[in-house]
Amino acid sequence: MSGEGEAAGDVLTGAIVAGTIEGASGKPGPAAHGGQCLNCGATIDGAFCSSCGQRTHLHRSLAHIGHEILHGVFHFEGKMWRTLPELFFHPGRLTRRYIDGERAKFVSPMALYLFTVFLMFGVFSFTTSNIFEGTPEGVAGDVIEQFKENSEAAKEQTEDKADAVREQLQAQDLSAEERAELEKSLSDLKEAQVVMEALSKGDWAALQKLQADAKVKEALEEAQAAKAKADVKSGGGFWQALRTRFEHGAKELQDNPALAAYKLKIASYKYSWALIPLSVPFMWLLFFWRRDIHLYDHAIFITYSISFMMMFLILVVLAATFGMSGAIWGTAIGIVPPLHLYKQLRHTYKLSRFGACLRLFLLLMAISIILSIAFTLLLMIGMIG
Repeated sequence: MSGEGEAAGDVLTGAIVAGTIEGASGKPGPAAHGGQCLNCGATIDGAFCSSCGQRTHLHRSLAHIGHEILHGVFHFEGKMWRTLPELFFHPGRLTRRYIDGERAKFVSPMALYLFTVFLMFGVFSFTTSNIFEGTPEGVAGDVIEQFKENSEAAKEQTEDKADAVREQLQAQDLSAEERAELEKSLSDLKEAQVVMEALSKGDWAALQKLQADAKVKEALEEAQAAKAKADVKSGGGFWQALRTRFEHGAKELQDNPALAAYKLKIASYKYSWALIPLSVPFMWLLFFWRRDIHLYDHAIFITYSISFMMMFLILVVLAATFGMSGAIWGTAIGIVPPLHLYKQLRHTYKLSRFGACLRLFLLLMAISIILSIAFTLLLMIGMIG
């Protein structure tokens, strides 16, 4: 019996050493399969697998899931808290250190950028959702009176426009396209008159009928848009289909600005990363003669810089939302971004004060061009999307 007990003890000890038995702490050992990594099968020697880098001691607890979330989103193990102070107060030093290879201790530029984009749109959704909630006392009556006055003026203007279109239709030298366009304008003006008349009388049944007709019209337009998309996918009539999509998008922008703004917001969320490749050529122009600077350096500079600008914008929006004086955050907008760019330019590229100021001036002009291009592209994507 004593021999059997010693043998059982040896087996138990071996199992614990090999890590095949999970303890009460919820941390199974590294070698549930004969001293091999559970991820790649390599032989284990230490706290991490020498082949794939996975930890040899794996956790199975809800607390560890929370730790992984914090680590994945915030790089909780010190990276975020080392990166943010450098980004805010020593931007050029951070960029230079990362370019030179000091990377393990900092959040990578792209990870920081993506997290900041996510945070920015989340904050903007929160801070702008209640902008129009609540009306100060005494304003409602004034609004109603103003609405009545505006409605009467709009009705008169619409009638005048309709009369002008009718006069144009009397001309004999109109082409077929011009006549069709004028007839469509007259039809739209008549619809507007019906809506205004129903609103002034409070005829909700008529408004509901108009709404139903509008839905039918919208369905027809969506069918046309779907057909245009199908034409694009099939390769037939590509330019005609693209033109149709643009025309539909332009009409939608005119008829429903709120929907167009929503589409623009979604497109900017999806394609905000395009600011980086758009900016790289302009940065290259500022240093094209320097052989010690590469496109990679410019990409790191741009990514960290845009991340800071988005974080700064988040702080400004929050400050305005919670009542900070416009004079304060407006002054900050005029001072902080140029100062940050100056410091980042000077210390990243090791420039003199004059060289940094000159390139800052050129870069500010380039930024206006880049933002114009980006907005135009987003508007086009929103219109054909």
